[in-house]
This record gives sequence, structure tokens and C-alpha cells, in this order.
Amino acid sequence: MSSKDKIERNDDDLQSKEELLHNLQVHQIELEMQNRQLRESQQELEEARDRYADLYDFAPVGYLTLNESGVVQEINLTGAGMLGMERFNITGQPFLLHLTASSIQPFLTHLRQTFSVTENNVTEVFVKTRNGHPRVVSLESQAMPGEKRVCRTVMHDITMQRRMSVALQMSRSAQDALLKAIPALVFYLDDGLRFQNVSQVFADFVGQKPEEVIGKKIHDLFPAHIADDIQEVCALVMQSGKAIYGYENTMTDLNGTVCHMSTMVAPFLDYQGKIIGLVGASIDITGIKSASISNSELLLQNRKLTRNLYTVQEEERRHLAHELHDELGQWFTAIQAEAQIVCNISGHDSRIHESALAIGKNVRNVHGVIRGMLRKLRPSMLDELGLADSLRDLVLQWCHSHPDIVCVLEIEPTLNRLGEELNITIYRLVQEALSNISSHAHAHRVTVNLTKAQADHADSGIIVLNIEDDGVGFVKESIRPGIGLLGMRERAISAGGEFSIMSSPGKGTKIFVWLPIGKPHA
Repeated sequence: MSSKDKIERNDDDLQSKEELLHNLQVHQIELEMQNRQLRESQQELEEARDRYADLYDFAPVGYLTLNESGVVQEINLTGAGMLGMERFNITGQPFLLHLTASSIQPFLTHLRQTFSVTENNVTEVFVKTRNGHPRVVSLESQAMPGEKRVCRTVMHDITMQRRMSVALQMSRSAQDALLKAIPALVFYLDDGLRFQNVSQVFADFVGQKPEEVIGKKIHDLFPAHIADDIQEVCALVMQSGKAIYGYENTMTDLNGTVCHMSTMVAPFLDYQGKIIGLVGASIDITGIKSASISNSELLLQNRKLTRNLYTVQEEERRHLAHELHDELGQWFTAIQAEAQIVCNISGHDSRIHESALAIGKNVRNVHGVIRGMLRKLRPSMLDELGLADSLRDLVLQWCHSHPDIVCVLEIEPTLNRLGEELNITIYRLVQEALSNISSHAHAHRVTVNLTKAQADHADSGIIVLNIEDDGVGFVKESIRPGIGLLGMRERAISAGGEFSIMSSPGKGTKIFVWLPIGKPHA
């Protein structure tokens, strides 16, 4: 072989080696890329596995795998938490160890049925807890295909649902018992104003059984004019969301008797606060109405009698005052004249002279006492000069008797033609108020104000009497008003007026009286 051929052959070998090296390098790069992809895929698989493990362990329900004998093969953390134990203490142990005695047989039956059917099988059991209060658990199981006889089981803790169900059942039972026993027309309406439930009294009133009323509307049970009123009230409550109390209406029972009813209607809401219906109750107040009317009539009669009593009393006082004035006045004048004669003819006998003077003095004193009594019985100035001057004289005489108390009288000058009955009523009210103040108030200042409220006509309107003192006052709730205040109140009311009193300890007392001008309402 020539040198040239050798050189050419060496060049070919070198080129082949370079190509082989290049191919090896390319293959190495491809392998590295594939390895990198495999590592990434493995990492993604591990992450996915971890995610699924977390989903399995921390699912809101318990997952476990049971074999045909009921031994726990696998269980997630949630299921272990429901059983109140660590997972390694549960796996490999029979599941029935965690059940109450009453739940063992139902669980074994559930397990047999699970492996004998293809669809899901559901049961409920009681799981023991450390605090001694079993929890209610729902088991939903399905047998898995394959040689291994196992089943997958989903475990739900339904303790709260069961408690709520029991509470709801108790509430319904209590409601049914209440509706049977309550002596009122109680009803429940849905948002379409159809009856959902009614009391036995309601059903008896409309002549049907409670279950026959359910689903009917108001117009199906009552006459149109009554149903229209009831439906209008119910619609108003549905729209406003506010309850209505004390709505009074009339209904006719099966016997045709008209009954007066007092009705309450209120909305009830769902968990979102939306109005989903109404509850109402009607009470028969026919007896109360009749008693109220009778009481009002008796009250009017009593006020008539009281006013007549005051009228007769004033007439008797007037008559007695005139008799005492005319009869005793003559005798006092005669006694004084005789005493003066004896005094004049007594001469030098000092004993007779002094006795005659003493008799005259005593007669004058007795005469003064009688005049005071006559003024209280019947103030003559009231008949002669009118109300204003009589009140001024009353206040003046009272101030003389109580010099430590300042009494101010404020009276409109136009209040002179009010009528005899109204005049004497006002006079007696002021007289009694001043008597009470002097006896109990320990006041330093008293104000008596008498005015007339504005009116369209001169012969109508309201007389307003205010009497105020700065005395010790009293607590209305703890101190019972005396005869004086009671008498003032009765006198004002019998005249068709109103009486009010305000007082508190240390802040004096205020008396307010409103009296109508003209004939009082009987």
C-alpha cells in the first residue's frame, strides 16, 4: 500500500471517529433532556400524590377501607378524628370496637349487605367518645371489584343534624300541643296568605277540622266583608314587616253570634331575614266589651250621682248658712243689746259691769267663729260679688291664718259669668287645695292661676286651674293621696273635667284642673 493510500485511509478513519463522537454527544444531550423531563414528571407526580394525600386526609368526611370482616385497612385523618384516636391505633383493628353496644348488630348487617349488593349501602351508627356522649355517624359503603374483598366507606358525622332534627320535632310537637290547648284563634299563613296551621279553637270556630283548613285562603272560610278586612291587615304586615297588635274586628260564629275579636298579626322570617309568612292570634273580647260598656255606663251614673250629691250638699250648706245667719244673728244681736243694757244700769257694781262686758265680748267672739263657719259652708260673696272677689277674699283670709306663706292669686278679669255650678266647683277646689297645703306641704310660696283657654264662642271653652307650691312634695307611687286630693279629683271629674297632679320629694306639688264651660258631659 502506497503512502498516499495510507494517508487517505487515516483521513477516513479520523472523519468516522469525529462523526461518531458527534453522534455520541448528541445522544448524550438527548439523554440529559429526557432525564430532566423524567425528573420533572416525577416531581409533578410526587406533588400530585401529596395533593391527593392531603385531600384524602383532610377531607370534611371520613374515608376508610374495610375488609369483609370489618377490620379497618385504611383510614384518613378526618375519620381518625371522628373516632377520637390516632390512625396507627385504628388500622388493623375491627371497626366495631368504636361502636356502642346498640350499634354493633346494625353495623354487621350493613357490612353483609354491602358485600352482597353492587350499589351503595347506607346506615347510621353510634360512635363512642371519650366524654361519654356518643356521636351519630352515617356510613355509606360500596364493595370494590377484585380478588381482595374490601369496601370503601364514607363516614359523615351527623350528630348536629340529628340534634337539630330532634329539636325540630320537639318544637313541632310543642306547637301542636299548644295549638290544641290554647283558647284562642291562632293561625299561620304562608307568603301567599294560605293557612299552614291553625289552633283547634280556630278550626271549631269555622266548623272544620284543622287539617281541612290547611291550604285554604281567608276568603274560603269567612264572609267577604270580614275576609277583606283580615286580608288587608295581613297584606299590610307582609309589606311593612311590622307586627300589628290590638286590631279589633267582629266575626260571626257558626251559631250566628257576633263576636268581638282582638287580633295580633306578626311576620315570621327565614334564616336570611326574609318574610315567609304570618302568625296571628285572635282573642274573643265580647265579654270584656260588654263589661267595658257596663262599666262606662256605671261610671257615668256614678258621676251623675256625685254631681247631684255635690249640688244637694251645696244647697244644704246654703240653707244651713242662711238659717244660722238669720237665726243666730238675731240672737247674738239681742244678747249684745241686753248685755249693753245691763252694763249701763249696773251703776257702781263692778262685778255686774265686768260680767256684762265679758258677755258682750264672748258673744262677739262666738259671732266671729260663726261667720268663719258660714264662710266655709257657703261664701256669701260668691252669690253677691262673683267668683273673682270670692277667691280674693278666700286667699286673703287664708293668708291671715298663715302669715308665713306667700299666696299669689292670678285670675283673668273676664271669668265672672261662668254659672253657679262651675263657680262653686272652682271655689271648692281652691279651698281644698289651700287646706291641704297648710296641713301637709310646709310650703313658703303658693301660686293659684285661673285662666280660660281659647275658644270659638264666648259661652264655650276650657277653664284651666293651676295650683303650685314649693313644699316638700311626695312620691306619687309610694304615698297614697288623702281624702282631700281624692275629693278634688272626684269634684273635677263630676263636673266633666280632668284632674292631674305632679309631685316629687323636695320639688313641691303642681295641681292641674281642666273644666269645661257649660253643661258637663254626663
